[in-house]
Amino acid sequence: MIPRLHALRAALPLGLAALALVASAGLASAHAQYASSTPAANATVASLPSALQVTFSEELAAIQITVTGPDGSNAASGTASIDLAHRTNASLGLRDAGPGQYSVVWHNVSGDDGDPNDGAFVFTVVAPAGQAQPAPAAPPAAAPANAPATGASGAQVAPTCIDNGVKTPGISDVRVDTYCKRQAIRDKFKGQIDEKTFNYLLSIGVGLDTALDEAKEALRGGS
Repeated sequence: MIPRLHALRAALPLGLAALALVASAGLASAHAQYASSTPAANATVASLPSALQVTFSEELAAIQITVTGPDGSNAASGTASIDLAHRTNASLGLRDAGPGQYSVVWHNVSGDDGDPNDGAFVFTVVAPAGQAQPAPAAPPAAAPANAPATGASGAQVAPTCIDNGVKTPGISDVRVDTYCKRQAIRDKFKGQIDEKTFNYLLSIGVGLDTALDEAKEALRGGS
């Protein structure tokens, strides 16, 4: 009897670890994540296509996409639609807003389980030969990542976070794709979100808005 008890105790941590892996896999697959697009994220193209095509990891129940041109104007033509023959695909007509960087923000609802998700990426249209390329516009962001702070005397204080713009592998949302961008969000919402939940959701491809909502819910549930 005693050897069997020891065997059960030894197997318990392995069982719990397996359950944790299953739960993590479930969370990771519970959102329709960005898979690819045309133009691709961070791509540079010679001309603006007539439509933006985005493919997600799960079938869609709903989709919203906004595109902001280099001049800050709305570069979308019409509203985004789901390809009913291939429901992982969505498209949106584009309006030419000139050369430069275009910012895309998307929100969707998974057709598999009804979970929401969101994300953002950019692509660049090059200027015609002989025309100067506009300076890249700032990517969509929920909070300034490295803006100088102002002290009590009014003097600027050096930023506390420096990451030299190094992108974090596995995070496609341009709003949180560096450590300092994520830290700025954590600082802004300190005490309002469960940071472990927030960090984990971003690491599995969940977008900023959805990760914030679920991290706020996790904090309320744990309090």
